[in-house]
Amino acid sequence: MPSTDPKPAFHATAESPEADKPETESPESLERKRLALEKSRQRNKEMKEAQLAQAWESFVEEEARELEARKNGQLAKMLGKPLPGEPPEALRQLAREDQRQAEEGLVTLANGTNTIYKRIDELTREDMSAREAAKTMRTTWLKERRDGWLANNRGSF
Repeated sequence: MPSTDPKPAFHATAESPEADKPETESPESLERKRLALEKSRQRNKEMKEAQLAQAWESFVEEEARELEARKNGQLAKMLGKPLPGEPPEALRQLAREDQRQAEEGLVTLANGTNTIYKRIDELTREDMSAREAAKTMRTTWLKERRDGWLANNRGSF
């Protein structure tokens, strides 16, 4: 004789293993998600390329301005008068050489201990970090030169 107790209907609950199974998505839904992800990646790539292009354009413009300043004797102005113990002719020669290089369109690139010169119109995006390193080295040299003079002349003020 069958049992008169009705069996409760089975419902998935948070504790049941069936609750852990994800719902199956339709192929159309998966394709829409894949296309949306692909479109998002493409937009991100385009934005990054636009940012790189803008950075490159700014870099080239700044390099052109600096080249013009060097052509106009920027280094001689930055060096000023010879410091005690510096031969004036050596500073003049250094400034003339920098001005000549600028007139030829040459900029300095530094990579570790290597220093090379390259025409501004031959620079590539890959040269940006080497160019920044060269500028940092030049600025450091100028500051150390000035600071050395200040340190050596403190007692004479």
